[in-house]
Order: sequence, then structure tokens, then C-alpha cells
Amino acid sequence: MVQSSIDPYSTGKPRSSSAWWKWALGAIAACLFLGCAGTIGFILYFGQEPENLSIDYSMPSVVKKGEDFDLTITLANTGSTSLTVGDIDLDELMGGSILDGAIVLVTEPQMERDYSLSGIKTFHYNETLQPGETRTVIFHLQATTVGEFGGSVGVYVGNTSKRINYLGIIIQE
Repeated sequence: MVQSSIDPYSTGKPRSSSAWWKWALGAIAACLFLGCAGTIGFILYFGQEPENLSIDYSMPSVVKKGEDFDLTITLANTGSTSLTVGDIDLDELMGGSILDGAIVLVTEPQMERDYSLSGIKTFHYNETLQPGETRTVIFHLQATTVGEFGGSVGVYVGNTSKRINYLGIIIQE
């Protein structure tokens, strides 16, 4: 006597050996769709710049180790509504920072530092710029390490930022 096992979920039809391909292709397509949608959403959300905020900077390009110098950032509200600047970052998201070769001695106006995340050098500014108003922020720095250093500066209004893409400094012996 031959025993056979009966599948209680069987429809009586023979199973198709290619059915798993349909599921696999469907899963791959869903992952690709979600990945593309997530990337587009990330760019749309974080790729925006605050409207009506103008930023400029000045800083020497070469200093000597141990020398004090200033990074001056000028913020201007070119719009007709007020803007609240929350944070100023002195870093480059995927690279270095001028703070890899210098330290901040003091800021004008005085700001609280937040270095809680590795590689992120954030200063809490939290100041409102009225329409047409211009403000100057000064980072008094001291050169500590010989080399060439650079990175970006990000100025945040809410969840959007305006960036100075690259500022660099050479620190000589």
C-alpha cells in the first residue's frame, strides 16, 4: 500500500514552477518603486532652499598655525516676511570642515554649540530677520593644525538650508 500526503490547500491543479518568478519580479518592482519614490521625496524635502535668504562670507584664505582669524557670515532677508534662522552648520555633509584645522574661540552673537553627532558642527543661532534686515555673524577662530581644510556652511530656516558650497583655508607652519 502506497501512502500519499494530501495538501489540504491544494486546488487539485498542478503547481506551476514559474509562479515564484512572478512574486520575485513583483517584489523587485515594488522595491525599485519605493526606492525611487523615497529618493525623490528626500530631494524635494531636503533639497529646498529657504526663499528670500541671502548669505555671503569673508575669511582669509591663508593663515599661520596659532593665528586668530575671523569667518564672517552676512545674512540678509530679501523678502517681505520675517525669517527665523535656526542653526548654522560649519561642516560638509560627506567631507571635512574648516573646524578640522581650527577651533572656535567665540561667536558674535554668542551661540550654543552642538557637536552631538559625529562630523556635524552646529551652532544654534535662533534669530529672526525682519524683511530687508541684514545681520552679521562672526566666528572668531584659531588655526590649530597645518594643512588645507574646507567644507560648506549651511544656514537653516526651518527644515530648509541655504549653503555656501565650499570655503577653504590653508594653515601654514
